Amino acid sequence: MRGELLSLFDPAEEVADARPSREEPRKFGKPFDRADADLIIRSCDQVDFHVHKVVLGVASVVFEDMFTAPGPPPQEKGQDVPIINLTEDSKTLHHLLTAIYPVDPIVSGTIEDALFLLATCQKYEMDSTAYCVRSLLKERTPPLVTVLNSFRAYGIASQYHLKEEALLAARLTLERPMNFNACSEDLRFISGADLFRLWGYHNECIKAAKNCIGQMKKHGDGFPPLSRGCSGSVSIGKYDTELLQCVPRWWHGHFLNRVADRPSPKTITDRPAFERALAAHRSSSSCVACLQPDDTRVDNTICAAFEAKLTAAINRVSISLGDQLDLLN
Repeated sequence: MRGELLSLFDPAEEVADARPSREEPRKFGKPFDRADADLIIRSCDQVDFHVHKVVLGVASVVFEDMFTAPGPPPQEKGQDVPIINLTEDSKTLHHLLTAIYPVDPIVSGTIEDALFLLATCQKYEMDSTAYCVRSLLKERTPPLVTVLNSFRAYGIASQYHLKEEALLAARLTLERPMNFNACSEDLRFISGADLFRLWGYHNECIKAAKNCIGQMKKHGDGFPPLSRGCSGSVSIGKYDTELLQCVPRWWHGHFLNRVADRPSPKTITDRPAFERALAAHRSSSSCVACLQPDDTRVDNTICAAFEAKLTAAINRVSISLGDQLDLLN
């Protein structure tokens, strides 16, 4: 079957097959066509890369073991160097080799490509290459894994057992509600078991966030009351961050209310939401402590302090992949 559909307006004999047949492998070309290469690796779509055993052996434990194993290497008729058939396609192998050889590395443009490249590094035990790829992805602007695609990224990373990427994506999903409307389009990328683990992770993060907010006060037991008034005397003009966190005031209840469906430190302490809540508090009370000058600085002080502590609490929550390996901070 052809790799793509033919147009009704194109004569069949004029349409070239985008995927060469197995009888017609082709060379990738520069820079992987050097005459001094002593190995050919062939992709699943029949593209040959002329490479060097010593380079692959240094980069990969699997290839090193392969080259040192006893027995003659596989070799085709008419070829002076051995050929190894791999299950990865030519795009993946090209990206992989640019991270190994002294050439400009190519950063994958999609989540699927990037995570499959990391999975390939994991498969061939290329730890240093995986580190290089991850560094390139972290430097990418805008980042490849975002809040909007976090569910899809989590599902793909979990499928490939990529612990670091699965945890990164799972944390980003905390900024979205854990419901069908939020992740329906990406459910096809997530197995039932991985979805159940992510649901459990969200619940644990909600619990950790609530506990963290509850610990930010010294007076009384349990969570602070959801009242419109403020208790205790605090001189906000001094910007005493620790004192602002310790005295149970209206913002403890505000943060607690925001934990329920999106337990992300960023969304819990969202600045516009805090400012709206502050305006509502001021209009419905005669709180003197909350009617101080330089509001922006005060609000940012409160939110930044809470966000830092919530982030530390959330980062201590773990999640597991299918092999039950913990994903820790």
